[in-house]
Amino acid sequence: MRSLAMRKVLLGALAVATSMSVAAASAAYVPLLGDLDRARRAREATLELDVAAARKILDGADTSDTALALETARLLLYEGDCDGAVAVLSRPDLTNRPEAMDLGDVSRGCARATAGTLTVRDERVIVRLQDDEDQALVPLIVDVALKARENLAKDLGVELPLPMRIDLVRDQFTLAAMTGLPEEAAQTTGTVAVAKWGRVTMISPRATMNGYAWLDTLAHELTHLALTRGTRDKAPLWLQEGVAKRQEVRWREKEPLDDFPAADVVARVGLDKGLGVELDKIGPSIAMLPSAEQAQVAFAEVASFVRYWAREAGEEALPQLVVRLKAAESSKDFEQAIAEVSAADFQTWVKRWRGHITSLPKDLPPELEPGAMPANVKEIARRIRLGELLQGRGHARAASIERARAHALIPHEASVRCHLAESLLAMGDTQNAAPLVERIDDVYNRFGRWHSLNGLLHPDPSDLDRPFRFGIALDPLEPAVACEEKAAPELPKDAIRAAICEAARRMPR
Repeated sequence: MRSLAMRKVLLGALAVATSMSVAAASAAYVPLLGDLDRARRAREATLELDVAAARKILDGADTSDTALALETARLLLYEGDCDGAVAVLSRPDLTNRPEAMDLGDVSRGCARATAGTLTVRDERVIVRLQDDEDQALVPLIVDVALKARENLAKDLGVELPLPMRIDLVRDQFTLAAMTGLPEEAAQTTGTVAVAKWGRVTMISPRATMNGYAWLDTLAHELTHLALTRGTRDKAPLWLQEGVAKRQEVRWREKEPLDDFPAADVVARVGLDKGLGVELDKIGPSIAMLPSAEQAQVAFAEVASFVRYWAREAGEEALPQLVVRLKAAESSKDFEQAIAEVSAADFQTWVKRWRGHITSLPKDLPPELEPGAMPANVKEIARRIRLGELLQGRGHARAASIERARAHALIPHEASVRCHLAESLLAMGDTQNAAPLVERIDDVYNRFGRWHSLNGLLHPDPSDLDRPFRFGIALDPLEPAVACEEKAAPELPKDAIRAAICEAARRMPR
């Protein structure tokens, strides 16, 4: 009873102290003062990624002008000078101001994360790396960034300014610290990249179990930057994400499983299962939806809708909409912009799109439905793990038995096929290994090693390099994939691939 009474006293004192501090803070709050019009113009230039124009506007600013000081900090963050932004935001006249608090949190997180990083620069792309061994990936990052930039200029009418800024980080904790995305949200939805503050921040493919589609992800995030620039950050979330999903593969040739499972079908099934979200009510970010299943359905919805709208409204509608959104000041302006470029308002297009996807067959394998889990998942996981341990100890035959049992339980899983093929190859059984990685139609998911094994066991004389390119685009730091299934010390003939292979061998995941 005594401890309970004491706890009540302490809680009461804390409540009083908190209310007093809140009241004091409210009373002490002073709005940003200074040349507000100049600050607005600087902010608009920064949001458009025109850092040179923003710098020109802010040059010679009065140091006592808090509005211009805040925009100076924003510009420094966009320029990649996180320490400089922290210094500005640490000024007594900016601390605890609501306008500066979020900016300060991100600037401090960025400053901590980029301390001691390796920066690779040229006049077109600046890449910061938390891990020096990721330097081998930079030539591919630069190549894809430039191709995506060219494609965005053609498709959206927006040219990203040079240099483009890309950060490759170790984990979701750093991704969250550098962008302001809550870490819990990143983990819940499996977020691997964010485009914000004038740059793309991505998790290194080294940090994930089996890599991920990191090059397409880069193109996706650069699309967000282009839309931010083209609309002055006024594009609604559904448009941002829908266009980004559309553009993430348009920088390159078509690849297997690019639209599998089809976004139209996933969207329809997700809506039928109650996992859908109204397009204009998704929230501040798909990454902040409460579950990975809802995020999957939301991505499918926006991708399906934008693809449908762009096709039906005509290819010129999208770049015209981007131009009009830049001048929009309200949701009414947005509605008018949609109607002007496509002869119907947003809600009419949503009804047409829903009618379209409802008319499609729901030919989605049950195991690919949002939220679906394979039957016997614990048994599958046990067989996979046991096979991995046995293979690691050189017991290929015993490993092949466990892996074959896992394959029988989940026959369309690409990784399980690769594990079994690995064991069979170690036994010299090429005949039974080859069919496992022969037909892409036999698998339901993209997996880097499936492609490298396909290139090894089913070489195509017309393009011997194609499967290895696909593999690198998915899992570049898995030694077998990076080295094109070659045994050390043999290296790929291509110099860039050889460097990636050496990096993968030096520091296996």
